[in-house]
Amino acid sequence: MRRAIFPLPIFVLPEGYTRLRIFEPRYLNMVKTALQNNVGFVLCTYQHDTPFNISAQGCLVDIIDFDQDPSNMLLIDVYAAKSVQINDVYQDESELRHGLLSDCNTPYWYNDSHSEISADNQRLSDSLQDIFLNNKELSSLYRQTKFDNLAWVAARWLELLPISIDKKQQLAFESNFANLLNFLHTVINNEFA
Repeated sequence: MRRAIFPLPIFVLPEGYTRLRIFEPRYLNMVKTALQNNVGFVLCTYQHDTPFNISAQGCLVDIIDFDQDPSNMLLIDVYAAKSVQINDVYQDESELRHGLLSDCNTPYWYNDSHSEISADNQRLSDSLQDIFLNNKELSSLYRQTKFDNLAWVAARWLELLPISIDKKQQLAFESNFANLLNFLHTVINNEFA
C-alpha cells in the first residue's frame, strides 16, 4: 500500500498518540485526503542525511480528532496504529512524500511477550501514571492506556523522555528489551526515588 509520509523531528511508537500542528498546504491536503478516504498516513522521524529526509521505518497513524488552536491552525490528534517499513519513496508536485509500505515488527521487543508488570518494574508503571495524572494535555490525548503492560509502559517512557531522537532510536531499534529497561530504571529511579 502507498501512503503519504510526514517526516518530523518527533518520536512515536505503536499505540502512541501525538498532536500535530498542520499549516503547510501539502500537509493540509494530506490530512484532507486521509480523512476523505479513511486512510492514515505515515509519521516518521525526520532524517537530515537520507533521501527525502525520511527514516526507513515509521508508524502508520490514524487521525482520531482535530481542532484549531488560538491562531486558527489545524491541530490533529493521531494514533500510531502499527510500525511500517518505508520503501520506494517519491515526492509529488506539491513536494509531499509518498512511499510503499510493508509491515514490520520493530521495535522487536514491542511485539514480544513483555506484557506483565513485575514487582521490579512497578515503579516504571506507577511513575508514568503519575505523569499522566499531572499532565492534562497528555492524559486527554490518550484514549486508551495500558499501564499494566510493560512494553507499552516502556514505549511511552521512550517517547516522553527528554533525550535525543537518535538515542531514542538507538534504544528502540538497536537495543534489546533488557538494556532498554536498565536504562529506564536508571533514569526513572534517579528522578522518582
